[in-house]
Amino acid sequence: MNFFIRKKSTLPILRIPITEKVMEYYNITEEMFENVAITFSMVNAETGFFRIANVAADLEVVDERIERAYVGKPKHNLVYKFKKRETNEVGYFIGEFVIDFLGENGCGKIKFPINEDLQIIISDSITKTTVI
Repeated sequence: MNFFIRKKSTLPILRIPITEKVMEYYNITEEMFENVAITFSMVNAETGFFRIANVAADLEVVDERIERAYVGKPKHNLVYKFKKRETNEVGYFIGEFVIDFLGENGCGKIKFPINEDLQIIISDSITKTTVI
């Protein structure tokens, strides 16, 4: 899975869907999402150094109207909004979300994406802007 963002950008927002199929396969219920901690990490693929390490991320409930438009029916999205300082280095990175289920019925931790790497490519921008 590839995600592209420009140097010193905060958009687009990174969204990884959690589909109904994944929830069923891992026995994740809606109630389990009521008490979770979600973090995002990003490591430089060449150096192995963390650019982002265990920073809080968000869980977004998918609107039913949007849900119908997708194959696999996403129920939730894992969401991370980059800060400008996190994208000031051009390069190839590997990202990962971790959901830590904290409730009594929690199943521990699960990492997303599950079956593939989240490849984040930060490319150089052709424009330089300064806010006055």
